[in-house]
Amino acid sequence: MKSKTEMTEPDFQKLITLVLADLTIRRTLLENRVAEVNEEMRSLEKDAELEDLDNQITAIQADYDHYKEYADPSFNIDLDQYYHSMK
Repeated sequence: MKSKTEMTEPDFQKLITLVLADLTIRRTLLENRVAEVNEEMRSLEKDAELEDLDNQITAIQADYDHYKEYADPSFNIDLDQYYHSMK
């Protein structure tokens, strides 16, 4: 295993970008599930699931806010373009 001190600044910023993208996707999936659950009939199970989903969204948002602090605003990478250009 490599040490974090062996990571270059561009690699670190790419890692932060990937983490933020992953957290954004996870939050979107959970928010979509909340919308699905809200369309279902009212029940105690629904309330419990909504509470669990809300807890997960809150935890994801806390991680996102934490890692966003490490992001260099001048570092710009389009992940879609980056992975399309790799061969």
